[in-house]
Amino acid sequence: MFVYDPRPTFTHTVKVRVPVDGGFEDQDFKATFQVMPSDEVANYDLNKGEGSADILGATDFLKKIVVGMSDLIGKDEKPLPYNDQLRDALLRQLYVRNALVRTYFNAVSGAQAGN
Repeated sequence: MFVYDPRPTFTHTVKVRVPVDGGFEDQDFKATFQVMPSDEVANYDLNKGEGSADILGATDFLKKIVVGMSDLIGKDEKPLPYNDQLRDALLRQLYVRNALVRTYFNAVSGAQAGN
């Protein structure tokens, strides 16, 4: 049986390769996404980070679909509560933005392949 939900949400671990001196460090956090219908996804150019007046970019896309993040800590190793300002700061980091887009599409593609 298939349960229809027009705007489902799901939480997945986002694996991020953070650049460090001489290479990368693998880190992760959890993100909760709201599924966007495919006809709406077509309105975004995910190859562009920032959108413009003419076309919406990956940052605009992620602001619509990311509804939560957890398992985040600051440099002081204290937990960071999710809010729009933290989300926007993270989305300004190319490696975080790419990891979020990759995680989202791997999840929804896997769901489509399994149906």
